[in-house]
Amino acid sequence: MSLTTQTTEPAEPEGSAAPGTPAAPERPAPRADIQGLRALAVVAVILNHVLAWPSGAFAGVDVFFVISGFLITGLLLRDLEHTGSISFRRFYARRMRRILPAAVTVLAATSVAAYFLFNRPRALSTWWDAVYSFFFVSNWHYAAEGTDYFTAGDAVSPLQHFWSLSVEEQFYLVWPALVLVIVLVVARVTRASGRRRLIVGALAAVLVAASFAFALSQTASAPAVAYFSTLTRAWELGLGALLAAAAPLLAKLPTAVRFLAGWLGLAGIVGSFFVLGPTGTGSLAFPGPGAALPVVATALVIAGGIGGTQRYLFPLVNPVARFFGDISYSLYLWHFPVLVFLLMLLPAQTQTVTLLILGLTLALSLVSYFLIEQPLHRSPWLQKFLDREARSTAWADWRDKFGAQFILSSLGLVVIVVAVVITAQLSLRGGVPYAGPALPAAPVAGDPAAAVNPEDQLQLDLGNAAGATAWPGNLSPSMDDAISHGSSDNPASGCFDVNRDPDFGHCTWGSGNAPHQMYLVGDSTALAYAPAFKAMAEASGGQWKITTVGLYGCRFTDVLIQNDGAGVMDVCQQRKADIAARIAGDQPQLVVVSNAFALGKVAGSNQPLNAAQIVASTFAETAKYNAPGRIVYLDPPPLGANLGQCYSPVSSPQDCNMPVDGAWQDFQKSTAAASATGDHQVSSLAFSCYNGVCPAFAGTLPTKFDQVHMTPQYSAHIAPAIQWEFQAQGLM
Repeated sequence: MSLTTQTTEPAEPEGSAAPGTPAAPERPAPRADIQGLRALAVVAVILNHVLAWPSGAFAGVDVFFVISGFLITGLLLRDLEHTGSISFRRFYARRMRRILPAAVTVLAATSVAAYFLFNRPRALSTWWDAVYSFFFVSNWHYAAEGTDYFTAGDAVSPLQHFWSLSVEEQFYLVWPALVLVIVLVVARVTRASGRRRLIVGALAAVLVAASFAFALSQTASAPAVAYFSTLTRAWELGLGALLAAAAPLLAKLPTAVRFLAGWLGLAGIVGSFFVLGPTGTGSLAFPGPGAALPVVATALVIAGGIGGTQRYLFPLVNPVARFFGDISYSLYLWHFPVLVFLLMLLPAQTQTVTLLILGLTLALSLVSYFLIEQPLHRSPWLQKFLDREARSTAWADWRDKFGAQFILSSLGLVVIVVAVVITAQLSLRGGVPYAGPALPAAPVAGDPAAAVNPEDQLQLDLGNAAGATAWPGNLSPSMDDAISHGSSDNPASGCFDVNRDPDFGHCTWGSGNAPHQMYLVGDSTALAYAPAFKAMAEASGGQWKITTVGLYGCRFTDVLIQNDGAGVMDVCQQRKADIAARIAGDQPQLVVVSNAFALGKVAGSNQPLNAAQIVASTFAETAKYNAPGRIVYLDPPPLGANLGQCYSPVSSPQDCNMPVDGAWQDFQKSTAAASATGDHQVSSLAFSCYNGVCPAFAGTLPTKFDQVHMTPQYSAHIAPAIQWEFQAQGLM
């Protein structure tokens, strides 16, 4: 969403036009109902982000798109009617004075805060988001990354809300030039120089029809991209442009009709906030056709106010609504970074925290509006003067008008900065490693019965981590490096790649002449286990060779389970068939299968699969290996925390502790049925969790680099524990 277009803007200072150039046309009086619409929209969006209520209040964005299209096109038409052309210099100077000061301030402040408060990968990602936002292409950046606006569980960017500002600025970049070219061409061909509004209206109508049709198509095929795309949103600004072109006709509407249009539109906007909801929850698909309700309703309110003041539309035209409309741009820019940072510092969103978020947003917005946004918007900056004396006079007048406001706002900013710094300091935790209990006594030398189970040491490390209140300073790799590198250090990455068939020779570890052979197969869960099995093969004294192959995103089940990874569905079935044929031919002593314990749908349909069905389909797939009694189902680790969100310099390890998830338990219970056929199951709890708590590190190693996958270093570390489990079941 963006709130960049004011209802009115001051005329250029006297003498600002170049010699022989007509001065800018005078602006009409401000429209209180439009400022009220701004207030309604921004309050709705903030409530939706902070409270997740009303469910469809994110549609406040669409209200602003219509307003922007209407006001900008009205400005362009006034230029055309006054001068016969459009002054691009004057137009973009206004845009820069209006948009850049407050936006750059928020981008800079957010980038600095991210440096101190976020983990390194998330801070770097935020800095890149700031770069894309500064150049007004963040919407395409988020679309390319596959960002889902409605996914609350992600480590969301504090600058994600800049996407709508990018949409508007892209529209402003193209629309004025398109209007001028079409008007001049049509006027020259038809000699209809006086029909500029008709030409612009026809152009806007074509834009609305084409963009809305594309929005319907794109929403059905790629809803995440459709949400951020300028092409699927242009019709909303275009409808505002159509209203501006039709203004002389709409101004003739009877007062009763305008009254009815205003109230119907207001009811439609508020109703849309409660009717709409995230795509996939049974609500109207968004933005096509779901956005039509708030967009058309906004158009009714704007149309109803063209012929005169809407005196009786009191929810929009009262002084409070107008004030919040005035500061709506600052409110919108600040609310999302405040929300993201405070929820990270104070993760439990209590009523007090909610009030703190709203209060700090309002305070920052007021200071930003009076100190930065309004003074620089009204300044002579980027305006062209005839001579030095005129320039000097304009700046002197500006200083007289805003000097006291600068001083008071600066004092308010100092108070806010001090309060934020104190809050951050109080939230900081020390970096002293947690001191755990002592190790159990060493076994008696020469007593084979007293051999130490390697799982005991892992449980000790996991227990210490589960109770830790500060991040250890000796993690290797660091949590930042673990998150950044992911599986890039995994030696078996190429054996699970979607872009090339695995080389079975290069995916086999241990001695080529080993008398025993084992396969590890599956999706990316099996890939995460590969370093452990590599270590087992190399420590077997030439007794075992172990092949680790599979395909990330492709669960080794008889039924093809949907995965949205690029190219996965194209090669999944063939990869499983090739590996099944290889196993059946080699007849290894053991085949270890590990898949994600996650629900899914049958590929190409919306048919959901529960845990029991997926496990049964896994059994059907392994039956193709012709290895009865030699199949081992290795459970994946339970779901971990979202490290990008829970880990930071100001967080505690407690913030990243996770209980064993219910889906994991359902899958494990279903997999236990393998014992009835003589096959085997190995649990991952001994090296993943302690007393039902799964921490983000153990000893000096991060356990995972995301919610699902172990780090390659920790995987290699748990090799003795996995081997111990295999030996306990008589498998090795």
